[in-house]
Amino acid sequence: MAIKKAELHAHLEGTITPELMYKLAKRNKLPIPEGLVAPNGRSFLSRDFMHFLSVYDTVAGFIRAPIDYYDITFDYLKSCAADDAIYVELMYSPDHAEMMSGVPSIEHLHAIQQAVDDAEDKFGIVGRIITTGARQFGIEAVTKVAENAIKHPMPCVTGFGLGGDEVNFPPKLFTRAYQIAADGGLFCTVHAGEFAPASGMQEAMAHLPIQRIGHGVQAIHSPETIALLKDRDIALELCPTSNISFGLFSDFNSHPFPAFLEAGVKVSINSDDPPFVNTTLGQEYTRVQEAYQYSDEVMTSITAMAIDCAFVDNATKDKLRAKL
Repeated sequence: MAIKKAELHAHLEGTITPELMYKLAKRNKLPIPEGLVAPNGRSFLSRDFMHFLSVYDTVAGFIRAPIDYYDITFDYLKSCAADDAIYVELMYSPDHAEMMSGVPSIEHLHAIQQAVDDAEDKFGIVGRIITTGARQFGIEAVTKVAENAIKHPMPCVTGFGLGGDEVNFPPKLFTRAYQIAADGGLFCTVHAGEFAPASGMQEAMAHLPIQRIGHGVQAIHSPETIALLKDRDIALELCPTSNISFGLFSDFNSHPFPAFLEAGVKVSINSDDPPFVNTTLGQEYTRVQEAYQYSDEVMTSITAMAIDCAFVDNATKDKLRAKL
């Protein structure tokens, strides 16, 4: 029996494969720069985090129309379903979408909703969207993302999050945006403790109505932060290959994934930006299982933990649990 999988942390634009990039470039009549694609043809080249950001922006720049977002969403859910995933959450940035395409975000969201519906219909996989603000665009921009998500609700949008530069834009700056999102019924997560220290995670837990933290690996250096995560029942969305790719840890043996699990912190296995860090959700599960010698039962319990922390209603959780 293949292990059922669930993912809580993947950036929608970060799931574009080289194959799909060529399709988008052709459709939108855009030239493709040299040196983007690795020799394996399945992933993109990136030397370090700053280079990754520029490659990511280049690839995302091929998105010009709602049909492009349909293809990206449908393609990713289809590939995850083929890897035995039953549930996937994807982060979507309205600001990036509008900047790249000049098309109002709501039009992209209608296309994303259609792709989510079609993927569930065809492959039985449940998809949800976390509308995500980019810190570096400032407090007003992030607040507007939250306001628009509440003003124009979509069934697939169940979460609100914050990405971007966590070092220069700490969590408490965005308290109002999060309050708007939470009051409007959205579940909340935040990128913290990836490149900035664990103190940023503590600040997020003190000021934001969050249920989860994206990455959060710096908590391994702070017993106080680990205790807070457990006390507040806040889950970590862990992305081991991504962390290793960007030099936070040298390999799976030095990654804190097993330490968090043993400490009793809720965790999930995630791909982050799969073709940009040369992974897939299926590979991520395999790497975790092989690196830490986990049994199939332990792997399934990690999927169950992800479903417990998923940004869906209880009826949907029950349906998903029944598939494990």
